[in-house]
Amino acid sequence: MTDQTDEGTEAEADEAFGSCCTELKEAMSGAEFEPLIVVGEDGVLYMSVGLIDIEGEEPGMVDHPVFFCPFCGTELQTREEVRQDGDAVN
Repeated sequence: MTDQTDEGTEAEADEAFGSCCTELKEAMSGAEFEPLIVVGEDGVLYMSVGLIDIEGEEPGMVDHPVFFCPFCGTELQTREEVRQDGDAVN
């Protein structure tokens, strides 16, 4: 069962990241397709940048944090905000 607080937080993050331009909001909507730009469980905005073959399984997506909107160039998050385990993302 999913916690409603988590769903609310994810929805807020989706809205915050999609507020810079309509293109990003539409790309994140997934209304007609599986979106390649999503907010992860950790509240970080990620873009799928490729596929990786996993032996015996379906290919997995390779994600990378998005720091600037790919459509309008607005800064969306900083490296410091994306830090995991005390190490900054390269």
